[in-house]
Amino acid sequence: MDVTGQAFEDMQEQNGRLLQQLREKDDANFKLMSERIKANQIHKLLREEKDELGEQVLGLKSQVDAQLLTVQKLEEKERALQGSLGGVEKELTLRSQALELNKRKAVEAAQLAEDLKVQLEHVQTRLREIQPCLAESRAAREKESFNLKRAQEDISRLRRKLEKQRKVEVYADADEILQEEIKEYKARLTCPCCNTRKKDAVLTKCFHVFCFECVRGRYEARQRKCPKCNAAFGAHDFHRIYIS
Repeated sequence: MDVTGQAFEDMQEQNGRLLQQLREKDDANFKLMSERIKANQIHKLLREEKDELGEQVLGLKSQVDAQLLTVQKLEEKERALQGSLGGVEKELTLRSQALELNKRKAVEAAQLAEDLKVQLEHVQTRLREIQPCLAESRAAREKESFNLKRAQEDISRLRRKLEKQRKVEVYADADEILQEEIKEYKARLTCPCCNTRKKDAVLTKCFHVFCFECVRGRYEARQRKCPKCNAAFGAHDFHRIYIS
C-alpha cells in the first residue's frame, strides 16, 4: 500500500504537471489563436490597403498616361512653335529690312518735304506780291465789264431810238407812231425777267430795275447777281421804287 500510495502520489503529481502543461498549452493555443485572429485582421487590412494602393496605382498610372499624352502634345506644340518661331524670325528679318528701307525713304521724304516747304514759302511770298496786282487787275476787269455792259445798254438804247426814228419815217400816221411808242414804253416798264409784272425794284449796285418779286426770288435762291450785268448784290442792295 505504501508503494501503491507512493505511486498514486507520483501519478497525481505527474497528472498535475500534465494538467499544468495542458493549461500552458491551452494558454499558448489561445494566444496563438488571438495572434492568428490579429494576423488575419492585419492581413485583411493589408489586403484592403493593397487593393486601395492598387486602385491608386491604376489612377496614378492613368494620370501618368494622361500626363505623358499631354507632354507628347506639348512637345508637338513646342516643335510647331519652334517652326513658327523660325518663320517669325525670318519675317522679323524681312520686316527689319523693310523698316530700314522705309526709314531711308522717310528721310528722303522729309528732305523732299523741306525742299517743297521752302518752295511753297517762296511761292507764297511771290503770291503775296502778286495778289495786289491781281486784285487791281480783277477790279479793272470788273470795271471794264461794267462799262462794257453800260455801253451795250447805250447801244441798245440808241438802236431803239434809231428804230423809232425809222418808224417815224416809215409810218406817216401819228396814231401808229403813238401805238409803237406805247408798246415800247410798256416794254420798258415790264420786268425783263418774268415779262409779266411791272418794274418796282432797283439794284443799288448797278441801278438796273426789275420787279421786286424777281429780285427777292433770286436773293432767296442765292442767285445774288444782276440778271443783266451779273453785279453781285446783298440783302440791303435792292429797294422798291414807286413810278406812279
